[in-house]
Amino acid sequence: MPTIMLRPPTLRKLEALGFSAVIVVIILLGTAVWGASYRFHEDLTLNPGEYYVYKIKGHSWSTVYLSIESTKPVTVCITDGTGIAMLKSGEGSLCFLKAERIRNLERLWRFPKNGPLYLVLLPDSDDGPVRVSLTVESGLVPW
Repeated sequence: MPTIMLRPPTLRKLEALGFSAVIVVIILLGTAVWGASYRFHEDLTLNPGEYYVYKIKGHSWSTVYLSIESTKPVTVCITDGTGIAMLKSGEGSLCFLKAERIRNLERLWRFPKNGPLYLVLLPDSDDGPVRVSLTVESGLVPW
């Protein structure tokens, strides 16, 4: 007559608890990844002498996807609070990423540090307004 070994009830409870813990961790990680990502799109008009600043939130593990299309050349700069203070004082700005005199830009870029950075758009022409279409996606893997 064959003998059937059953697992002790405490072992079955531990297995169920371990499985539940794994599910909870997966749900929390998924929520963190989806919650830390965002998408922003705006069509704007910049007049000569103006600049546009957009705050980008991120972490050292996140990336940013930028898509910019403009009717006239613009300068794109991603900077921190120090660069914004320099820009406001008229000294120019210190940029982590800079693209000058562009009409189209599509770039996937990794955050260099934790905390907010600022995307700055500056028109390069003095002959009338510049229309810009801006899309920013951020997260672990921007969609």
